This record gives sequence, structure tokens and C-alpha cells, in this order.
Amino acid sequence: MAKRNGRGLGLFRDCRAQATVNLDGSGQAKAASGSGFLDHMLLALARTANIDLVAESEEGLWRAQTLGRAIGLALDDALGDRSGICRYGSASVPMDESLADVALDFRGRPYLIVSGEFRGERIGDFEAMLLEPFLEELFNAAGMTVHIRFYGENDHHKMECIFKALGLAVRLAAAKGGAGIPSTKGVI
Repeated sequence: MAKRNGRGLGLFRDCRAQATVNLDGSGQAKAASGSGFLDHMLLALARTANIDLVAESEEGLWRAQTLGRAIGLALDDALGDRSGICRYGSASVPMDESLADVALDFRGRPYLIVSGEFRGERIGDFEAMLLEPFLEELFNAAGMTVHIRFYGENDHHKMECIFKALGLAVRLAAAKGGAGIPSTKGVI
């Protein structure tokens, strides 16, 4: 891992997936998840987070979860000891009739709450029920507490709102927020 001014480049690679996260990026992304729709969501996440992301996974039954874990581990690697970051971030993103609210904490202990439902089983070539397992793996690996609330009529819009709100919340939480580790305990 290479670090610049307390922020860094995170990398995770194994035989099933690989991911690279650059917190000092410009919103560029390359994704090969096996789902064009999930790739589109990862590009939206990177753009709104203003991070560079490369994420690829091999074929397999647990492809989305494996990729979520790889991205989470790369993000955790990029954050290092979390010194100098703001730590907390939240965002609301509307898209026509849909809205998503995301609040997160890079506290080092994973927890996920999702409140909202999709109407259909699929959004493009992505099974809507795979969103939570993908996010669970990402947040567990990155050590993030995340609360997500969403509603709307169009499943595509709801999913896109979630990923864009997540990106904005990551941007705020990973931003430089002062010296030291942002915790009263001095450790995250």
C-alpha cells in the first residue's frame, strides 16, 4: 500500500476477485462484476465518492459477495489506521420519484441496516436480492457501520440512489478532518 499524506491506495487480490481503491482519485472506475447493472452502480459510486476504483471478479455463484468483500478490503487498506479522516458521512440522493439516505461511520466495527424494498426480482441483469449480501461483505471487510433508507417506484432509480448516496457519504467520511485518529479512545 502506498500512502500520500495519510491517505492512500488500497489493494486486495485473491484468486476470485481483485479491487483497487485510490482515495485521492478523480472518480474514475473500471468494473467487471459479470453484471452490467452492478458495473454501472460501481461507476456511480466511484464518481460520487470521487475515488478511483478498479474491481473485477471471476465467475462463480458468489460473485457479487466476493467482489463486495474485495472492494471493502481495498477500502480498508486505503484508509489505513483512519488517522486524519472525518470518520462520519451521510447523504441523501433523489432521483425522480426515488430517494435514498445513507449514514456511515468508518469505526472499524461493521454493522448494516437497510430499510426499503424493491418491487421486482431483477434490475437489468442484476438480482435485486443480491444487494444486501454485496453490501454486507463490503461493509464487513471495510469495518463500516452503515444505515440505508430508500423508497420510490422505479427499482433502477432506487438502486442508483443508494449507490450515489453511499458514494457521497464515503467522500465525506474519508475526507481529511484533522490530525490524529477521530475517536475519543484514540483508536478505531
